[in-house]
Parts: sequence; C-alpha cells; structure tokens
Amino acid sequence: MTGLAAALAACTQVPADLGRGQVQEQVRARGWPAEAADAAPPLVAEITAAPLSAESAIRLALVNNPDIRAHYAELGIAAAAVYRAGHIRNPLFSASVLDSNRSGEMDQITYGLAASFSDLITLPSRKRLARRQFTEVQYQVGAELVRLAAETEHAYYDYVTARQVAAMRGQVAKAAAVSLQLAERYFDAGNMTPRDLALERAAAAEAEVDRLQAEDAALAARTALADLLGLPLAGAWEVPAQLALPVTQEDDLGELLALARHSRLDLASASARAERLAEELCYTNWRRWLGELELGVERERETDGARLLGPTLSWEIPIFTQHRDQLLEVDAGLQMAIAEVARLMLDSDNAVRLAHAGVQNARARAETFRTRLLPARIEATQQAQLEENFMLIGTFELLLSKQREYNAYQGYLEALGDYWMTRAALAQAVGRRLPSGARASGTSAAAEDYLGTAAPAHGGHGAMHPGAEDSGEGKQQGEEQQQEAEDAHRHH
Repeated sequence: MTGLAAALAACTQVPADLGRGQVQEQVRARGWPAEAADAAPPLVAEITAAPLSAESAIRLALVNNPDIRAHYAELGIAAAAVYRAGHIRNPLFSASVLDSNRSGEMDQITYGLAASFSDLITLPSRKRLARRQFTEVQYQVGAELVRLAAETEHAYYDYVTARQVAAMRGQVAKAAAVSLQLAERYFDAGNMTPRDLALERAAAAEAEVDRLQAEDAALAARTALADLLGLPLAGAWEVPAQLALPVTQEDDLGELLALARHSRLDLASASARAERLAEELCYTNWRRWLGELELGVERERETDGARLLGPTLSWEIPIFTQHRDQLLEVDAGLQMAIAEVARLMLDSDNAVRLAHAGVQNARARAETFRTRLLPARIEATQQAQLEENFMLIGTFELLLSKQREYNAYQGYLEALGDYWMTRAALAQAVGRRLPSGARASGTSAAAEDYLGTAAPAHGGHGAMHPGAEDSGEGKQQGEEQQQEAEDAHRHH
C-alpha cells in the first residue's frame, strides 16, 4: 500500500517562478510592457535618464511599484494550494505499551501505521481543482497589473497636463508682472489713471494666484504619479513639457466591445472561478458521503508472547451529518461567481461605451478649442489692443479679453489632457492597450506659440518701451503718442 500511495501522491509540479512568467506573458499579450520584477534596479536608472513617455512610465510602474510584490505573493499562496493538493496526508504511526498486572507475563506492545485512503481516492480531483484555482489567481494578478498600467497612464497624462498648465500660468504671471511695471511707469509719467493702475495691479495679483494654484495642482499630480512609479517625489525624473495631439483615427466601438470580451483578465478570472466552483460542487457532493476513510496495518504482541498482525480500517459513517453545510457553501459561492461574471460582462460593455463616448467628446472639445475658440480669443485680444491704443475701450476691457484668451488656452490643455486620460480609462475598460495607440500625432503647441510672451502694450496711454527710462524724453514721447491717439479717436 505504501508503494501505491507514493506513486499516486507524486508531487504536483509547481512552476519554478510560481507562475510569474505566465502572468507577464498574459499582460504583454494585451500590449503592456510587463517585465520581471528583479529587473527594477537597472531599469529605473535607464528609464529615468530621459523624460518619461507613457510607455516608459508604464514599464517602470510594472516593475517598480511597491504593490507589485504583494500581487506576486498571491501566486505563492495559490502555488502552496497546488502543492498541498498534490499530496496525501502523511501516514500516522501509533504505539502503545501496556503493563500486565500478572506476575510473569510480558507487556502488551502494539504498533500501528495508518494512512488516509480518502486523500488517495480524491487526489486527482483535488489536484485538478487546485490547478484551476492557480489559473484563476494568475488571471487576478494579471488583472491587477493591467489596472496598475491604466492608472499609471492616467496619472502620467494628468501630470503632463498639470505641468503644461502650470508653465502657461507662469508665463502669464510673468507677463502680468512686466505689464504692471510698465503701467506704474505710465502712471508716474502721468499717462495712466489711478483706476487703470488698480486694474493692472489686480490683474497681476490674479495671475500670481492662478500660477500658485497651477503649481500646487502640478505638484499633486507629480506625487500621484511618483507613488505609482515607486519613485521619490524629489527624484531627478521628468515628463515632456507638452501633450501630444490626438491620434489620427479612433478605434471602432464594435471592435472594442468584442475585444473586451476576450481581453479583460478580471472577466477571465471570474469565469475561471465559476468553472472551478461548478466542478467543486460535484466533488463536494460525492466527497461528503465518503467521509474520512483510513487504512493501515497493526502489529501487536500479547502478554503471553503471541504476535498478531493485520490490516485496520477506520471510516467516518455519515449517519448524524452528511456535511450538507459544505454543499450549501460551495453552491452559494457558485451562484455569487455566476453573478460576478454577469456583472463584469455588463460592466465591460457599459464601461467601454462610456469611455469611448468620453474620448470622442474630449477630442471634439480639444478640436473646438484649437481651431475655433483659441483663434477667436486671440483675434479678439488683438482687436481689443488696437482699440485700447486708440482709446476706444479702457484697460479693463483689454485685460478681460486677455484673461479670456488665457482661460481658453488652459481649457484647451485640459480638454487635451481629458482626451488622453479618457483613452487610458477606455484601455482599462477594454482590458488591453488600444490598437489606435500606434497612430499618435505630434505634440501640441506650447503656450508661447499661442499666447506669446510679451506683456500687453499701453500705446493709447503713452506706450513706452519696457526698457526706457522714466525721463523727460520718455514722458514727452508718451504725451506725443497720447495726442496722436486722441486725434485718431476724434477722427474715428
């Protein structure tokens, strides 16, 4: 019997890497750059040597994020279950020595060796269930890696957006400060009213507040990305200064819906769990009637010296309980697993449709900002500048027009950032990188390409070059320009 037990209870093979390689292959098959966790130290130095791209940021997160080790540790727990299911319990050795109270009689000595025959009978089923559970856990870990990749991509574009907005607001604040210095010179030269000077001071203060708020938002976005990358906030790593333009052509909704059914690892894990529990329900149904069955051998020496040897049987007779509680638990788990599969399938369709609509909306908003609203705001500011030069409008109207231009550019950047972040949500909903990712366009225009860096001039109030001294010549030049503006105003 011992030889038979050893043959049937042969060790179930557990992968040397505890299934990590297969998980990484699943993730790579879905377009994400998964690599072995032990490659993190050299990769960190290599990737952070240049500004991060979305691809390199994901690559770094999937090897350096602190939660990666915890996810892979789940594979170790599942592998332990596979190992345990591939073995029967060790045989039990028993011995007893009974001292006789009769003179001249020997002690009664009994030796016994028993093994679980139930474990032997159920070994193939338990091994099969353990392998199914191991596959289920591999899907779960893969789904966590895909989720981490999508979150990293979202955080990456959030930081690039916030950084570009902060850079734009910094330029605006700098231009407003220069404009205020110029206005103070005009005021000292008597070419600006106290009201207009107060408006300039308020505009400069508001620009500084907007700059501070934008820098705070950029720092928060950098912190969120650093946490996902497993990097220190103050580390020497950076992202590009500008967002990329939308891809040339978006993915078809029908193709994405079909792709999600075959790509989502959380759905694959839930389906594997339902299949395992269905098989476990059948196993539990017949296993509960078997009970605990042990076979063994016993050798006994009697007090008169006689020796007895023979087999032993120990069987749990299912009379008072048939372990129906175990059957009910597994059945309830199966019903929950079936419901989870249905929920994930519905969630997959709805999430893909929602994210796809969000991508289309954000793309349309960014395009409206870029081709219609921004040019119109820039043109409006230029016309307001001309009218202010000829004293047809006041400084307040010019400042308001310029502020709307700045806000339009920030709206454009945020819409473009929303586009890329929604694409990250769409990729997570589909369960893989989007096929259209290979059709990326160039980078968006920088702030100076749209807004310029010079401060608004005040020609209508005796405009003076920012580098000119507040001399009599400058004042005379301002008065001459003011007279010309008034003449032009009267002619108009």
